[in-house]
Amino acid sequence: MKSNQPGPDKTESLPSRRRVLRVAGSTVGLAIVGCALAGCQDKGSPPTGPVSAGNISKLTVGELLVMSNIAVGLDSQGVYGMSAVCTHQECLVDDGAQTIAAGLNCPCHGSTFDGNGNVTHGPAQTPLQHYAVTIDASGNITVDGSQPVAESVRTPLS
Repeated sequence: MKSNQPGPDKTESLPSRRRVLRVAGSTVGLAIVGCALAGCQDKGSPPTGPVSAGNISKLTVGELLVMSNIAVGLDSQGVYGMSAVCTHQECLVDDGAQTIAAGLNCPCHGSTFDGNGNVTHGPAQTPLQHYAVTIDASGNITVDGSQPVAESVRTPLS
C-alpha cells in the first residue's frame, strides 16, 4: 500500500549551487591573499641573455643590489653578477640591507644566501648561478645570463 505522506526530499541533503559557488570563491580568494602575503607572486626566471645593471658609479665596495632577476655586487676583487631567482621555487630574492655581508633572502619560503650566492638556510639547496659581467667605457654594467661563470669570477675595475 502506498502512503500519501511525502517522502524525504533528496535535494535537501545537497548543497545549493549558490552555496557551492560561495565556498569555491572564498577558497580561491583566501589562496590568493595567502600567496600575496607570502610573497609568492614575485616569481621570476633566471636571465638568459644580456641584462643592463646600471652604472659602476652607483656601486660602492661591499654593496649588493638586486635589479629585476639579477644581483650585482662589488667586492675588493671587482664586480660580479648572479641570478636573483631563488633555486628552490623561482621566487625573486631581495637584498634587504643591500650589502654583501647581509646577503640575500627569499620571501616565499625563507631560503637565505650569502653575498656570493651560497645557500646559508634552506629549503633551497643549490647556490645562485653567477654570470659574466662586462663594463663598457662609460661604466655601464651588463650581466650576460647566457654566459655562466664560476662563483669566484670578477670583472676588475679599470
